[in-house]
Amino acid sequence: MAFAEYSVSIRKPVHEIFNFILNGENNKIWRPSVFAVKKETAGDIGFGTKFSQTMKGPFGKSISGDYEISSSETDKKISFKVISGPARPSGNYVFENDGDETQVTFSLSYKPSGLAKLMDPMINKQMQLETAMLVNVKKHLES
Repeated sequence: MAFAEYSVSIRKPVHEIFNFILNGENNKIWRPSVFAVKKETAGDIGFGTKFSQTMKGPFGKSISGDYEISSSETDKKISFKVISGPARPSGNYVFENDGDETQVTFSLSYKPSGLAKLMDPMINKQMQLETAMLVNVKKHLES
């Protein structure tokens, strides 16, 4: 099983960070692998909201990375699952208010099956890189 986790403290109120991350259309701001992203469902963003994403894939090819929010607890946690693309991990953002800062932890997990098991080390490395992009949220929101 592939697993990655990264945490960062951001000098902003928890609600501001939570809303920034919840809105998947902001992914192209802080995740360099995302070319395009669009909210696909009507209404407020929360449980069941789907976002379509086009991402940089291996060998310069574009890949789909559409995802759906599987749960959301305001200012505390966002969970999602990737619903298209070659790897379909699930992920969580956990928010902890710590006075003047907010601790944000981004985790991804994926259990490959079939031939994908052979790619587990590569998938794990990519997930490590993706979670580490959380530092870009800090840079963006604190600038």
